[in-house]
Amino acid sequence: MAWCHSATRLLCSRLTISVIPPASFKFTTCRPIVTNVIRNKKHLFTNRVPLLQCCRLYQGDDATCLASDITKSSGLDTRKYLLSIGVNAGRIGQHSRSIFQQDEKEVQGVVSLLEKNGFTSDEIVALIEKNALLLMFDKHELQMRLSMFVGLGIKLPDIVKMSQLVLFSDLDIIVANIQLMQELLCASPKWISSLLKYKPQVFQNTCDFTHDEIRDNIIMIRKLLLHHGCVEVENVLRQIMRDDYRLFRTTQSQVRLVVDFLMEQGITGEDLVYVIKRSANIFQSTPEQLRQRMMNLQEKLDITESEVLKFVIRYPRALGMNSKNLDEHIKFFDDRVIDVTYIIDFPYVLWVSVKKLEKRYKEQEDLGLFPTSTMHQILANMHTSTKDFNRKMDNFRKKKKDSERDAESDKKKSSAKSRRKT
Repeated sequence: MAWCHSATRLLCSRLTISVIPPASFKFTTCRPIVTNVIRNKKHLFTNRVPLLQCCRLYQGDDATCLASDITKSSGLDTRKYLLSIGVNAGRIGQHSRSIFQQDEKEVQGVVSLLEKNGFTSDEIVALIEKNALLLMFDKHELQMRLSMFVGLGIKLPDIVKMSQLVLFSDLDIIVANIQLMQELLCASPKWISSLLKYKPQVFQNTCDFTHDEIRDNIIMIRKLLLHHGCVEVENVLRQIMRDDYRLFRTTQSQVRLVVDFLMEQGITGEDLVYVIKRSANIFQSTPEQLRQRMMNLQEKLDITESEVLKFVIRYPRALGMNSKNLDEHIKFFDDRVIDVTYIIDFPYVLWVSVKKLEKRYKEQEDLGLFPTSTMHQILANMHTSTKDFNRKMDNFRKKKKDSERDAESDKKKSSAKSRRKT
């Protein structure tokens, strides 16, 4: 009996843990209580407590009956309604069954709420197809989330594109992290809005680090940067948060170990600040791993110890490369008889996958770039963004086509001139 009251309290408090009783457990008195909680709070089961697990509070066929009774709704009407507003049922995917079992009025209520917040019909359809479980939200909570995002300056079309990670995460944690960034990073609403769109995982806390521990880490790293002469410390902290926020979720002892190692190598002052800013990922490695990577770079690139240090300061991300990845890139250069020292001039090719390098190299080779372009130009093209690379290749194709057309025109003119002389 006491267990049933406990289970009821768990359900009412919306905890994410469902305690399942032993198979031999039977109860009668508290069954109506639990039934009422499940029936009236079924919207809590969307992404939290599995509905059928709670239905296992009943024995035998009762579980199936209860689950059927709870999810019983005008599923066909809900499906017709969603299709009528333009939703493609196939794009809802694995959640389609749960969505179509929702009561039609509840679904219409969520759609009406989105319309009141200014979403167009096309945006509502796109939002449902991308985040179908949104239709199972409690309307009050959904309104709170929408108000928060709009208050941060996030435009409605951007909310449509947002990851499910933001839309379905704990709102209290998101708000706490936003307040932390505003306080310690002097983050503007525009910057936070951009981070929410492109790096929503930053706003999630892991089980390994509490909110207070993340705060302490940011304060410690701030002091470290100031100690080594960093002037625009807030800008550096924001860059770290955007590029590799894991630094703020690394133990302070690990951070100190890596900083001590870098200082032992002669990396101090502005150089140390630059390395931390540009390669926060190295703090996931031990000093022994970093030392081994520096030795690998020296050996593979055939350069001196001082040259390795200069290379690492210029391109700190190289310290985050494992030996296998470096060997694959060196092999790519060797197979094409390209001097590996070009890596020193174009270190960013190390962060482009070998598969992409091979594809871009072949494309440039097929276009006939090698006889007319230097290796510097070839490699410069290979580590640009996909958009820039495609634009450069399209420009080259156009120039090549124009050149061929001009050559053909000159040939025809020359032929016509010869015939006239004859």
